[in-house]
Order: sequence, then structure tokens, then C-alpha cells
Amino acid sequence: MEIERKFLVANSSWQKNVLNSEEIIQFYLTNLDQSPTLRLRTKGDKGYMTLKYPSQSTTILMREEYEYEIPIADISAQMSKATGNIIKKTRHNVKGPDGHVWEVDEFESPISDLTLAEIEYSDEKMEVDLPEWVGEEVTTDPSYSNLQLSFRPL
Repeated sequence: MEIERKFLVANSSWQKNVLNSEEIIQFYLTNLDQSPTLRLRTKGDKGYMTLKYPSQSTTILMREEYEYEIPIADISAQMSKATGNIIKKTRHNVKGPDGHVWEVDEFESPISDLTLAEIEYSDEKMEVDLPEWVGEEVTTDPSYSNLQLSFRPL
């Protein structure tokens, strides 16, 4: 079960706390109205196939997620079948003020001026101090899901 919250990034002060970064290329083989969504992704030299089911909450993202490592060649072979645009982003793991690690995604495409921060929860009751660089919460705004972003015009 994946439990997370998502935010716009308000400023660049997170950059001083980056632990590591990696390039991500991902795309979907499902449309906006299909469930579960099927995502293919490369992270560095590894490939992944992920099934994601709709959220079971209206306040946080809480959903079933199943991820499997697959050969990058299999992902490359499917790229031309992407249902939306291919997403390219750099993911930074950033240490927050309370020690929790945030994922900050700087998008290159299809939107180049978007930076989002996510924090994964171990359970619904977990407490997290929001860093000063975290802006508006967009957890329940579907337009900020990666699937929705992949269907935005270039």
C-alpha cells in the first residue's frame, strides 16, 4: 500500500539537502479512465513495470501499488506504444528538517517548469514536519498526477 502526500515546491532551498539524484523516464500503457494504470519506467540502469490502483482516500493518496523490475530492453520496445507523452524528470532524494526523506521531482518534459515534492508515509497517522520549501498541497488534485501530466500538450 502506497500512502503519500504531494506538494508544489515553493523555492529552491531544498537543493542544499539533496542526498542523491537520478534521471527517470516513464510512460503509461493505459488511458486516463483505465484502472489499474500501467506505468513503465527507467531509473538509471534499471527498468520497472508498475500497476497502480485508484486511491482509497479523499485526503491523502492511499492506493495499492505493485512494482516489478523488468529489462530496460522491454521498456524501450514499448515506448512507441505510450498512451500519452513520455515523462522525463530528475528525482532528488532530499532530507527534510525532521529526518524524513522527500522525493523532489524536477520535470523536463512534458512540462519543464514544474517541480513537485512527495513524502511517503508508513501509515496514515505518521507525522511529518513540512519543510519551508514546500508550497501548496496538491495531493488530491488529479491534474498533478504523473498520468494526467503525461496527457498535457507539449
